[in-house]
Amino acid sequence: YQMPDPDWRHLPPLTTLRAFEATARFQGYSAAARSLNVTPAAIAQQVRKLEKDLGVDLVRREGRGLVLTEDGQDLAKTLEDAFDQIAKGVRQLKRRDAKRGVRVSTTDYFVNVVVLPQLGAFWQRYPDLQVSFSPDGNTQAVDFDRYDIVVRGAEQGAVWEGCEAIPLFETEIVICAAPSLLQRGAKDLCDFPWIRDRGMGGGAFDTAIRRAGCDPDTLTYVDAGSSKFELDAALMGYGLHVSPEMSVRKDVQNGRLVVLDVSLDMEGVYYALVRKGPVSTHVQCLLDWLIEVSMPFSYPPGLGSSSPRVDRQSGTRV
Repeated sequence: YQMPDPDWRHLPPLTTLRAFEATARFQGYSAAARSLNVTPAAIAQQVRKLEKDLGVDLVRREGRGLVLTEDGQDLAKTLEDAFDQIAKGVRQLKRRDAKRGVRVSTTDYFVNVVVLPQLGAFWQRYPDLQVSFSPDGNTQAVDFDRYDIVVRGAEQGAVWEGCEAIPLFETEIVICAAPSLLQRGAKDLCDFPWIRDRGMGGGAFDTAIRRAGCDPDTLTYVDAGSSKFELDAALMGYGLHVSPEMSVRKDVQNGRLVVLDVSLDMEGVYYALVRKGPVSTHVQCLLDWLIEVSMPFSYPPGLGSSSPRVDRQSGTRV
């Protein structure tokens, strides 16, 4: 069934209909004005304009108050029913949106490092807001039919068509390794096995290898099978790991990994992607929270990160 198009050319402006409906409901201009946060004169002007557009009298003075004419009573009942249906539709939409919750597509690194440690505090702040995080990975397509927010890592200034990209934080790209791997005595980076990256995308992994002075076609690779397991493979000493600094910071600080003193001059930015235009209150709440909890992970461009560096040959900090 196809609904007929309203003949908007012959319908009065919504502002006049709303002013009259409030006047009828509150039986006066003053109370109607308070309900709509305007002046009584503005309400009276809108009602007179509606009467002129329709060519009928809708209200009349009776003593010190107003009463509805027969035409006014008919229109008031019609508007009451119409506005009630609109209000019901809006309430149902909001309830359905709240029940569905906010859906977020993110990366393995981001959800493990940024989201999960702070999720308990989020639930305390927003106990009624349902949120689901899907660690789809950095290379998955941006799909706003399935998700309200999409978090992706990319180079500075990356552009996604048809959406707004909000920077969350900037992170340095580093090479790290387990101390046990460095103790095996390899003298050159090209002699180490490398953990193949499946999550960075855009050729960033090969770029990092070349900037480290190696040929990607001649290296020995360890394939962890999924970006979810690359960090675990690095912690077990299976190979060198190219990674955003923020994702290994905790393991570097507790000594499970070390960052090699190799300048890749590569920086990545994590972005929150949303549709262009207005977003729901729930989506905005989560977006604001993501921006807040992401701040500690960024570092000032050009100053380097907080992770100490280790010389790959001597094994000493620099």
